[in-house]
Amino acid sequence: MVFAVLTLGLVLAVVLEMTIGPMAVPIRKIIPDTFAYLLGQGQHNTDALVVGAIRWPRLLVALLVGAGLAVCGTVLQAVFKNPMSDPGIIGVSSGGALGAVLTIRLGIGAASVWTTPIGAFVVGLAVVIAIYRLSTVGRRTNLYALLLAGVAVSSLCSSVITALLDLSPLQVMQEMMFWLFGGLDGSNWSEVLLLAIVDAICITAFALIAWSYDIMLTGEEHAQGVGVPVQRMKQVTLGLCALLVGVCVSTTGVISFVGLIVPHVLRHFVGSKHRVLIPAAALGGAILLALSDLVARTVFAPVELSVGIVTSFLGAPFFLYLLFQRQRKWQRG
Repeated sequence: MVFAVLTLGLVLAVVLEMTIGPMAVPIRKIIPDTFAYLLGQGQHNTDALVVGAIRWPRLLVALLVGAGLAVCGTVLQAVFKNPMSDPGIIGVSSGGALGAVLTIRLGIGAASVWTTPIGAFVVGLAVVIAIYRLSTVGRRTNLYALLLAGVAVSSLCSSVITALLDLSPLQVMQEMMFWLFGGLDGSNWSEVLLLAIVDAICITAFALIAWSYDIMLTGEEHAQGVGVPVQRMKQVTLGLCALLVGVCVSTTGVISFVGLIVPHVLRHFVGSKHRVLIPAAALGGAILLALSDLVARTVFAPVELSVGIVTSFLGAPFFLYLLFQRQRKWQRG
């Protein structure tokens, strides 16, 4: 039932994203215009060009990035048994943003479609390793130390990014700003292909080891007792999250809170079994980011907001709500 609702929501999000915009596209024309673009008629047909070169890439990037961020949030919350774990909160997003900004500042970002994603992944992974080392003593990772280290390293990354902005020419600075606020403007088919490959690899890997996330929720001692390699699971999960989030950040910039909101909401409907929760989170994240992008580009049209601003408007109150709920639980003992 939940998957039927999510599928219906996904179809609705696709239709709204494809039809609404500065140039309205009737729903009946989406398929003919798509085929016209694929057959090379875009240069003679403006509608086909809008649908094939602008709307489809933007929509698919939104769906793939939303799915990737939501699944990363889901597995991070399971591994660290902390409902506030999120790619942004533990520093992965800020590390990826720093890597992307560095490639632009060094002038190597335009060399290849792979350069910026590789830079985002390498620096994001370095940040994750640093945070992991800082919070791990004697092969045990302290969850609160990990979150605090994430906040501290994120602040350091933000400071370096700010310094790079201040020291960059205006044109380069404007290009860098894209990554700081998150946006889907200018999405293209190369980014769709890259995201599809990385999403498929990482989400499939998470799904294959979903059973171990369920066991880890019962406690690390118990998980180790039944044969789950806890530390190896943490390392694999952080590495895959660094790869997936790094590629997402390199294509859309920093988009926060998707990985925090989606798992929490869906857990109430599908339960905590990750064999079900991971695919549900992928669908939920895709829907959330597609609809957020719709809001970002229509509410103040013709001015377009960054989609990261919309998700922050949703996520910041949600985070405070979670914090309030946990405080009440602690007070009750």
